[in-house]
Amino acid sequence: MDSAATNRPPVGVVIVNHNLKDSLRETLESFRKVNYPALQVVVSDNASTDGSREMIRKEFPEVHLLAHDPEKGYAKAAALGMEFLADKTKYIFSTSNDVIVDPEIINVLVDYAEKNPDAGVLGCKIYYFGKDDLLWSAGGVINPFHAHVTHFGWNRKDAPRYNHIRECDFVTGCGLLLRSDVAKKVNYLNPELIFYCEDADLCYRVREAGYKILYIPTARMWHKTSTTLAKNRPLQLQYSTRNSLYIIQRHRIGHYPLSLLIYLFVVCPFKMLLFVLLFCWKNSVGIWKGSRDWRAGKLGWIRD
Repeated sequence: MDSAATNRPPVGVVIVNHNLKDSLRETLESFRKVNYPALQVVVSDNASTDGSREMIRKEFPEVHLLAHDPEKGYAKAAALGMEFLADKTKYIFSTSNDVIVDPEIINVLVDYAEKNPDAGVLGCKIYYFGKDDLLWSAGGVINPFHAHVTHFGWNRKDAPRYNHIRECDFVTGCGLLLRSDVAKKVNYLNPELIFYCEDADLCYRVREAGYKILYIPTARMWHKTSTTLAKNRPLQLQYSTRNSLYIIQRHRIGHYPLSLLIYLFVVCPFKMLLFVLLFCWKNSVGIWKGSRDWRAGKLGWIRD
């Protein structure tokens, strides 16, 4: 190993997992191929019962397992992994159990971060798994008028316009590099959000601390787009609606308070009507419950 490699700053990887053993294995195998010296990988496991923990211990002995019982939620599990690594590393790459990463991804992100100390969070160009030309995300955008969240490039074929480094409103938590000192300064992810919008909330807090949120197109990964709540769309919508309203209010996003009012009284009703027309009325109920929870100031786990 040459001297340049040995002088690379220490980097940790946090992978959150819950009962996706086979997908997690593929993610860990892809990190084994990452071309970066002494990369420390941590799996923050949320009460898995599918043999994920046994698989890690047997097949990936170099991986540090943080086993949580009972389940902590995505945000808390990721935060615990970050906290474990923060004093051991200069950078933390936070991701999930449904991604495949390019072998050069950490080198690319760290190289940029080392040259740009004002870069607090750096995100990747993310493709759909198995489709090298179809984008899932090239950075996150929150509309300043109605505060609806979108991903730049979502469902579009890769093109030169997605090959430029740029500032974003946020980058998705399925693949972001965060400075360890910044992570400590902003106190990691908000555990009360549980699932959804915890990445946007983190990015806004990092920006409020004086750093930039950047999309780095040469850092590439592939996302299977599976989620813990994928089979329960109404609950997913309840969490995402509640948390979206929380971050709009918390960070005064866009033309606040107009953005909050439009989201609450235009965006949410429009989505509810659309689901009713599609005969998915339970999804409409999920949105209504999410807005109800926000109005009541309820965060944390949704138990109803």
